[in-house]
Amino acid sequence: MKLFRLFLVCIIYCLLSYGCKNNSEKIIILSKASKNYINWLDDGKTIILDAYTINNNDSILNLADGIVLTGGEDINPLQYNDSSNLVLCGPIDYYRDTLERNLFDFALKNKIPLVGICRGMQMINVALDGTLYGDLPTDIGTTVIHRSNGEVMHEICITSNNTYYNNLIFPSNIDTFSVNSWHHQGLKNISPYLKVIANSYDGLPEAVAIDTSFHPFIIAVQFHPERLGTNNPIHKQMRASFFNAIAH
Repeated sequence: MKLFRLFLVCIIYCLLSYGCKNNSEKIIILSKASKNYINWLDDGKTIILDAYTINNNDSILNLADGIVLTGGEDINPLQYNDSSNLVLCGPIDYYRDTLERNLFDFALKNKIPLVGICRGMQMINVALDGTLYGDLPTDIGTTVIHRSNGEVMHEICITSNNTYYNNLIFPSNIDTFSVNSWHHQGLKNISPYLKVIANSYDGLPEAVAIDTSFHPFIIAVQFHPERLGTNNPIHKQMRASFFNAIAH
């Protein structure tokens, strides 16, 4: 890990000091990296930076071609003005909450392509004035199990009739998918800027896209495409859509 961080620091120093990024290279910033996210996005030409381990995030943001808000801990409910949810949350990472709000704000202001995964989808909704359920079994029941001692699988269904938004996340001509799930919170009041693309069978939003009149490319899912496998159609579709948005 120390060698990786040293290597990362060298890359950033080179990019900032000498402008060694060429036109074919793209830089993606992860809010908090893991091997699965890196493997999902690595194409041999893209530089992937972990914002969570970098002290000077203001500098790396100016290099970003794309940003991914990744999965993780519960978001502080005070971010969406619901103190009653505090007792329902696990440990809160206050630094990460602040970091991801900054990443989101930068992406929004500068029209940077943005993807949200699990917690990342929740953060996008919160940052756009939406709210969250504090605990799904408590708030909406157990018709669908979203977490049970780790990751579970359940079905979701496309609920949007807008082909353009649907195809940013899902392949064409299929309306039901089996996805992995590892969360106990989810979107409650949906931001007016987001369009719900798919739901689980208990009505919980599982995929959203931003209104393109507000921002050119923000998509998010409540599941984990990076862990679905390289041959999974959602894994491939989301990656292709993200890279296409970065390229243009």
